[in-house]
Amino acid sequence: MKIQTTRVYTEVDKAIKSGYTAISAQGSSRSSKTYNILIWLILYCLNHPKTRLSIVRATLPAIRGSVFQDFKDILTNRMKIWNEKNFKDQKFIYYFSNGSWVEFFSTDSEQKIRGRKRDVLYVNEANELSHIEFQQLKMRTSRFTIVDYNPSFSDDHWLCNFNKDKRTYHFISTYKDNPFLEQTIIDEIESLRETNQSLWQIYGLGLQAVVEGLIFKHINVIEKIPPQVRHRWVGVDLGFTNDPTAIVEVGVLDKNLYIDEKCYKTEMLSSDIIRELKEKCPRKKVISESADPRLIKEIYRGGVNIFPVKKFKGSIMAGITKMLEYNIYITKNSYNVQKEFKNYTYKQDKEEKWLNEPIDAYNHAIDATRYVVMTELLGGEKRAINKQRIARAVY
Repeated sequence: MKIQTTRVYTEVDKAIKSGYTAISAQGSSRSSKTYNILIWLILYCLNHPKTRLSIVRATLPAIRGSVFQDFKDILTNRMKIWNEKNFKDQKFIYYFSNGSWVEFFSTDSEQKIRGRKRDVLYVNEANELSHIEFQQLKMRTSRFTIVDYNPSFSDDHWLCNFNKDKRTYHFISTYKDNPFLEQTIIDEIESLRETNQSLWQIYGLGLQAVVEGLIFKHINVIEKIPPQVRHRWVGVDLGFTNDPTAIVEVGVLDKNLYIDEKCYKTEMLSSDIIRELKEKCPRKKVISESADPRLIKEIYRGGVNIFPVKKFKGSIMAGITKMLEYNIYITKNSYNVQKEFKNYTYKQDKEEKWLNEPIDAYNHAIDATRYVVMTELLGGEKRAINKQRIARAVY
């Protein structure tokens, strides 16, 4: 079975053959960390019968939308051995024919963290876990542990000490180690070099840094939008190949802005978007970007109450400034939205001075939210002011 791999696969294989019991795969954006670690682990399970592998991340939606999708893609499209009968969705376990099995679970399941033992542990985006959560998982692992992450954290993070442990094989990979990347993605990553040095350090060079220049410095994570929030709309930012189509529900109560991720996927056709909106956001007013009138018309004809946002000079900062007036609450399951808010920054010039302008990255769900804010909050204020002017003029 010949599968194309990258340097990440080679590093993992070398570490295990050298006797290391822990591997720390630090890397930039799109360095192929997750995909190649999964290829190596799948082959390991196939070559070592009755292996118990746990794949863990902070939340279940994050697992379903990322690492599990890669796992299934490898078995389906690369190895062509996926068997639907071997996957038990309720338990979230995949069984191989040789007795090996792979379980997926999140650290918000206390029972799973302190539950049964395993042979191999793989923690995806390990920087999202607390030290205690990681310790509980690792101490129940008999063979070896692999973690991967983008190094967006300070020097007091537990991963710093983990990397210094002599039992840990620590290596850094970047997007340049992935020869299968499209040029458009490479260009997007390299644009960070000109717009934000801290993001370039983390997502371009794969080096540890704390994100600087954040626009939204304080966000709150909640279980779900409270039922008393009656004013709700849906925002849509359209994408396709590299950029996802982001769909979010946005609610407002007093000075609180609530955001719930409904969809965050690439390569969505108009029929896919219509289905998602009808199933997850029925009977709600939808506000979309205005760049593709034909697509908006198709969605409208599909039975969705959709309106294009009205843009104007300076509308991006106007929408952001309005959002900053609110306390922002993001639901726990909205992991892509949370990631954007944690990485959405102001631009820097060549002298690394901050500009009053956001970077054009990590902004798909944020843009979808901003369309709602511009139309219903900022636009609502303008309408109210105009009514007052008309009333005064008549009087």
